Amino acid sequence: MILVSHIRQFVFCPRILYFYTFCDIKPVYPEYVSSGSQYHNKQNELFKNRKFIKFKLPIIKAYSNLYLQDSSMQGVADLVLECQNEIIVAEFKNQTKPILNKGTKMQLIAYSKLASKHFNKPFSKIMLICSNNLKFKMFDIKNDDLAQFNSTIDKINKMLNQELFPQSCASIAACMQCEFKNYCDDRE
Repeated sequence: MILVSHIRQFVFCPRILYFYTFCDIKPVYPEYVSSGSQYHNKQNELFKNRKFIKFKLPIIKAYSNLYLQDSSMQGVADLVLECQNEIIVAEFKNQTKPILNKGTKMQLIAYSKLASKHFNKPFSKIMLICSNNLKFKMFDIKNDDLAQFNSTIDKINKMLNQELFPQSCASIAACMQCEFKNYCDDRE
């Protein structure tokens, strides 16, 4: 079963998922991981009193840290908004602007697919939320995004089933953020 958080990591660099899955290595997390965890803890506290009115959505109920699972994926979504006719999954990011990268998009699509099954409602949008005052941006999910997601899942399954050591995306900027940078030995 694929952990949804590993999808984002696979997109960042497929070797991260390989190291987590097949190697007995204790990762060394960069400092920003700790500040991200603190930010999420703060959002969990604030969630108790939030009404999400500024989103201007027909929200029935908001779910924080919702565990979702099907036969192929599992994970905990930061925020799931159950609306009248759809669900919208949101991710809290410890950044100043809501900028969506490819890995986060694939992660949010995975959570949206799981939430869609869970609530038996469709999805067509995802959301990024940043800062303590709920600065947010909504993103439409297109058919190309879903095709890209399916392709990513196929690549992950191939790697996992065949236990293949994948090519890396080796760039100095990416490798300097990696918790396995001392094991990969593929920096530029």
